[in-house]
Amino acid sequence: MIQETLARLGRMHQFAALRHRGFRLLWCATLLSSTARWADMVVVGWLTLELTNSPLMVGIVAGSKMAGYIAAPFMGVVADRMDRRLLLIIAAVVNLVVTAIMLLLFVCGWLALWHVIALALVSSLTWALDNPARNALVPDLVEKDDLANAIALNAVAVEITVVIGPALGGLLIPVLGMGGAYGLITGIFIMDLVVLLRMKGAKQSPQVIHESPAKSLIGGVKYVWGNQTVLVLLAIAFLLNLLAAPYRYAFLPIFARYILDAGPAGYGMLTAMAGVGALAAGLWVVSLGNVKHKGRLLVWSCFGWPAALLLFALSTSYTLSLAFVFVAGLAQAIAWTVIATLILGNTTHAMRGRVMGLRTGVVIALPFGNLLAGAAAERFGAPAAQGAYAASALVIMLAIVLLVPRLRRLE
Repeated sequence: MIQETLARLGRMHQFAALRHRGFRLLWCATLLSSTARWADMVVVGWLTLELTNSPLMVGIVAGSKMAGYIAAPFMGVVADRMDRRLLLIIAAVVNLVVTAIMLLLFVCGWLALWHVIALALVSSLTWALDNPARNALVPDLVEKDDLANAIALNAVAVEITVVIGPALGGLLIPVLGMGGAYGLITGIFIMDLVVLLRMKGAKQSPQVIHESPAKSLIGGVKYVWGNQTVLVLLAIAFLLNLLAAPYRYAFLPIFARYILDAGPAGYGMLTAMAGVGALAAGLWVVSLGNVKHKGRLLVWSCFGWPAALLLFALSTSYTLSLAFVFVAGLAQAIAWTVIATLILGNTTHAMRGRVMGLRTGVVIALPFGNLLAGAAAERFGAPAAQGAYAASALVIMLAIVLLVPRLRRLE
């Protein structure tokens, strides 16, 4: 039924890529896997806070959950050489096993902090494999005329769930409890695996490459270095991952518990408001079709996101905090979607796996950002730390816009 609905949507020009069965399946799998991953990020953050009462440990666990991104450039090389659907299935199986082990340990009362950190490190490697393989697979599933639409739809699916997933995770804790939350996340990973297994008929086009993996990786780095558009976009992604994205994982649970006195239910509402903002942004971007003036949209969203977080850091009102987080989620979804669309649109087919591996690799800034955020919150307090993060992002983004004026003219 869902497939039929998506196929009907494919008759509209805004959703043209959904005409292709392979892409529809990939899109559904993306929604499932990404939602489960980001929900898990929030659940494990609150779990860590309950186990340790330490903002620093929340940052360490969040950092461990993404440490594998350091291997993403190498995974991009793999995505250019192997069957990308098979790589996605491998990642899905590992994610399912890790989450099931977490559920088992929690239900049996055996879960300790070292279990959380060790399993977080394992699952972080699947993130590094999944992202470049998934993005590089998109052009294999649609016709050339629908490629731009497919890129935008896939980016919207990913970036909406980047915020909606944490929103779901935050709401699952007070509704189902920690065990129920992990049970549901495990179920979502099972559905993701089933969808991927149904993609048997999808055409694949892994390249036959005779050079060594190291030489392929170096070639990808040289390509990005010589492509100013992609290089600047990767720099912006690094900046936002380091200074803006940690608000969801290192700061929101601390604000909810200690600053706003909102508890797990209030934490769930904060993350849900970010999800509502992301959903509104995603629907708007898709409704525009092949949106023009992407550079201007990127610049405004990259300023709006940290500006909203700066106001959030200054707020002691729960109601105002909800509003600021909504705006942050809105701007965040727009920024990530436009960055992904511009990167893939400015990359040749032969380099897409490696470039998306590097794009995934810059997310290594996020675990460092989470770790430093936890340490800063413990030392100086969460409001001061979040305010410093947001102000730094605004200043650096301003410098990038002034140094690269053509950024605003990107289409």
